[in-house]
Amino acid sequence: MVADLTRVAARTLAVATAVLLAAVLLAAMPPAAQAQLLGKAAAQGCISVADDATPVQVSGVLSERVFPGPPGYEDVAQGDAPEPTFVVTLPAPVCIDDGGDFADPAERFTAVQIGASDPRVLQRLRRAIGTRVTLSGEGFAAHTGHHHLPLVVLVDRLHLDR
Repeated sequence: MVADLTRVAARTLAVATAVLLAAVLLAAMPPAAQAQLLGKAAAQGCISVADDATPVQVSGVLSERVFPGPPGYEDVAQGDAPEPTFVVTLPAPVCIDDGGDFADPAERFTAVQIGASDPRVLQRLRRAIGTRVTLSGEGFAAHTGHHHLPLVVLVDRLHLDR
């Protein structure tokens, strides 16, 4: 009985130490690394999306949300067309800088709109809903009514983080 309690206490101490170490390492990481948005660095600790075809990588949980589309882009219940959209939720807020065209570097966000034109990538995205993914592709600031979140990434590569 004493030996069992000693083993349980040792395991509990090991788990607590591992959790504490992970928390210390996470706190020591810069915000962009914690947030899992990678790309060319810009001022204010943001990721630059100022150039055409800016490569970025996002990691987080993939979901699908329905946003209101035309004609009013306000409310599906009031007659706006539903626009189902893939979204990656990041673990911490991030910011982007597009050189002053559409993005506000002071705005922090945790959701990224995901798109793809390749039917195979779209099929993989649909199957990956609810899982943690790492996506790579072209990132740009939202600039039309169909862009519902501050950052849009057109995915060309998808990795499931299982």
